[in-house]
Amino acid sequence: MTEDSILIIVAALFASVVIAAALMISLRKQQLLEFALREREKTLIRLTERFDSAPEFVEFAQSPDAQKLFATMDAPAAIARRLLAMTGVAIVLLALGAGMWVNALSVPLSADMNFLNEARDERWWGTLSACTGAGLLIAAAVCARLGKRWGVLGS
Repeated sequence: MTEDSILIIVAALFASVVIAAALMISLRKQQLLEFALREREKTLIRLTERFDSAPEFVEFAQSPDAQKLFATMDAPAAIARRLLAMTGVAIVLLALGAGMWVNALSVPLSADMNFLNEARDERWWGTLSACTGAGLLIAAAVCARLGKRWGVLGS
């Protein structure tokens, strides 16, 4: 085995371990969210059984304690955190793409053909990364604007 093939195998193993860890964390988070939703539904069922008449329930539903209970998972703060995370990923992708382009442009045209091929690959990955980052940034801006217009995010 050559040094390059060993490096590729190690990188593939590292990537697969990272992907597996992210998948396990995501699955665990999903299980916890489902458990929380089931518990919330049980609480709401017990709550609706407690009230005898509609006016009693309406009075309770308008109280501050009920507002906390009925709050959704997609509160404005949660939506804002997601938008900020999407913006952060977009900025990282844009920086990565720009870095790859700068690195690819540093290779002179009189260099060895292998270096020119690597520079071409870097330009391709840099373009892909930068375009993905720009797309995410545009999507975050559109979502933020729509969220403000619809009153989901506040003013």
